[in-house]
Amino acid sequence: MDIILFDDPILADNLKPLTYTRAIFDLTLGPASILDRLLNTLKPEHVTLVVPSYLKEIVEERHPNFTVNPQTVNEDALLVNGFFNPNFKDFLWKADSESKRFVIFDKDVLVAAKLSTPSLSKMVQAIEERKPYPKTFAEGSTILEASELVIARYPWHLLDLIGGVLREQIEKAGEWKAGTLPNIFVRGNSADLRLGEEVTVEGFVTFDTSSGPIILDDECVIESFARISGPSYIGRRSLIRSSSIIEGSIIGEVCKIGGEVSNSIILGYTNKAHFGYIGHSLVGEWVNFGAGTCNSDLKNTYGNVRVKVGDLTIDTKRAKVGCFVGDGVKSSIGTQIGTGRKIGVYSHIGGFVDEDIRPFTFCPKGARRGAEPMQVEEAVKVQRRMMERRGKRPTEAYVKMMKLIFERYAYRVSKYETD
Repeated sequence: MDIILFDDPILADNLKPLTYTRAIFDLTLGPASILDRLLNTLKPEHVTLVVPSYLKEIVEERHPNFTVNPQTVNEDALLVNGFFNPNFKDFLWKADSESKRFVIFDKDVLVAAKLSTPSLSKMVQAIEERKPYPKTFAEGSTILEASELVIARYPWHLLDLIGGVLREQIEKAGEWKAGTLPNIFVRGNSADLRLGEEVTVEGFVTFDTSSGPIILDDECVIESFARISGPSYIGRRSLIRSSSIIEGSIIGEVCKIGGEVSNSIILGYTNKAHFGYIGHSLVGEWVNFGAGTCNSDLKNTYGNVRVKVGDLTIDTKRAKVGCFVGDGVKSSIGTQIGTGRKIGVYSHIGGFVDEDIRPFTFCPKGARRGAEPMQVEEAVKVQRRMMERRGKRPTEAYVKMMKLIFERYAYRVSKYETD
């Protein structure tokens, strides 16, 4: 079966700032991306990816074996949302077997469809331009509706997936070895501590698997007196500093983490090497938190946290929600980030951040004490310096993506406003 996997414009907007720089299916949950999980379940014969035009070249670079944004598409292919919940694959196959033309919705989100060539072309064009679905694309098709068909509608929903995804990784991946190390303490089932290759764990480290599994990927290093509670994943070649506390979190590859991280997802190549707290948060790649950077994840009133999503303010229906930090963000020492705040990509922040921050914003003393637009060439220069410290360089496709994001979304106005 051929599948056209698309970057849903509704969900991509909801999941900013992490989706400025990547398609939704390129978000990672532990050792696998959402795309990996989806393809491992659906097992298509041929895959086409459809993404916003400004992400085309970077997605081609990340997925050289897939076709990205082709000029023509096969009307017999199954159009599938990149955030499709693989647990509902039987529902999808049943719809495909019973109807020649159909669409499946989860509320306002298109989950999957098989369309005529004109309707499919309109859909693909809308996705590439990151516009709402055309109103006429479903005409003449059987319309099906169900709930929970997309794995997450808002960024805080991703945090609910940590435990299930890591348990799934342990059950499906036979290469993880059960952990038996000297001079450590395991609270809970020691079989739920799994190790990759060449893992280094110094003495007097505590692993608590009583609430979920812990996976230490290849070549990661855990320094003395750290405490890691499951469900947690420490990525390949990442370093957990001495006396750190990691609880129920996913840490990406080649990160340096110190202080305390709780119920959060931190993507690769990010530094939080010093004291400070990050909780109930999502953090992108190539972020650097200065010493003492902390976020609030609980209101003084203990009420539900509200988060601005586009032009709407959404009640998260939960008391604990942290911050959402895009790729390339840098924070000064002592930065304090308010509850539910969004920090746009490649911004530099400091002080007390109690407003959402647009991409490419320079506000070293806090959002209310002066915000200035960054120059894209300066942002590229900073990004190049940071990547070189990890033995990497931004490719032409990466730099082009940065410039296109700057043109579309950067903070440019004299009066501060949110995205």
